[in-house]
Amino acid sequence: MSLWRIAWSYLWNRKLTTIMTVLSVALGVALISAVLTLREQTQKRFEEEGQAFDLVIGAKGNPLQLVLSTVYFLDAPVGNIQKADIDKIRTMEDVTAAFPLGMGDTYKGYRIVGTVRELMDFKWGERHPYALADGRYWEKPYEAVIGQGVAQDTGLKVGATFTGMHGFVQGGGAEEHAEKPYTVVGVMALSGTPNDRAIFCDIQSVWDVHEHPADAAGGADNDGHEHHPGDEVTAALVKLATPAMRFELKDKINKGYNVMAAVPVMEIQKLYDQLLGTAKAVLLAIGYLVVVISSMSILIGLYMAILQRRRDLAIMRALGATRGEIFGAVLIEAFWVTLLGLVAGWALGVLTCKLLGLYLAAKLGFHIAAISLSADLITAYSAVLLMGMIAGILPAWQAYRTDIARDLAEP
Repeated sequence: MSLWRIAWSYLWNRKLTTIMTVLSVALGVALISAVLTLREQTQKRFEEEGQAFDLVIGAKGNPLQLVLSTVYFLDAPVGNIQKADIDKIRTMEDVTAAFPLGMGDTYKGYRIVGTVRELMDFKWGERHPYALADGRYWEKPYEAVIGQGVAQDTGLKVGATFTGMHGFVQGGGAEEHAEKPYTVVGVMALSGTPNDRAIFCDIQSVWDVHEHPADAAGGADNDGHEHHPGDEVTAALVKLATPAMRFELKDKINKGYNVMAAVPVMEIQKLYDQLLGTAKAVLLAIGYLVVVISSMSILIGLYMAILQRRRDLAIMRALGATRGEIFGAVLIEAFWVTLLGLVAGWALGVLTCKLLGLYLAAKLGFHIAAISLSADLITAYSAVLLMGMIAGILPAWQAYRTDIARDLAEP
């Protein structure tokens, strides 16, 4: 019988201890797998969306808030800006498109985004995040195109009507625009982007909804200036002829206009470096700590097993097994336990990522891919396997030092 078969048989002679040790290794591996995969996938998805547009223009304030509110629909807008400024920026050299956005209302927590029809044709690379699965795009105010996530959650479909609520926080005090309902004319295909959680319509709809009688008649503000909702937009998504001009145009706009320009991918990278990078380090540390504790379990379990079967090992020696073979058999046991823990941990990690992916898809519109063997993950698995083998050295050494005469003499 080979050493591998002998080691396997010894492991399953103590099933409970082996199973508990394998599970402890699996928990650590699952945590490490989930943390590395989710960190890599979420960062990849955030950066992909951030690279779709070169600049985001909005009111002066926090650039990260501006990016989160306009690209990812995750925060409240900074404020409004003059549409005239966006019209001027659109004419700047190297600016190929500037899509205005008007926001202020929601439907069941989903943001209603007013924009121009041209944005629906926007693509980057082979991706078309505004592609339709059913219906058509709007042709007039109060016609809406909804994201796939909105359709699945609310049950809205082509032909259905709904009314928006003022503001971004749902509550009993929110104002409902019941007199100005929207009609769904299109449902977008699942894109795996924040667009799945948004409702798009003509920007004129947003202006009309928020226009009061005084505004329509040319109402004046506190300074005596006439004011119309159509004079303002919430933000604009800007595409440049080349991404290399992002920072130069950003500085020029910030200095020359009463608006703020932000580079989405840069702000998201800052977020990951400052906040999520620390969270990743903490969770990885916890995962490796669990694996270290698991390695101690392997060491203790094997060591106790060696003490319990000293007579068996002595008989093997008497039958011709060398010290090296005994040493190797115990190391093989440590290898089996660690390998089984790795496999079980990988499966548990896949399940964890699947469940968290469903949550992120519902909350953020991001679809997380299954665990893939990245360089970081291979390094982590190798480290776990190495720790498991190291944990087997002391029990293997104890078995190596077996005193045949003494152990055979014991009852």
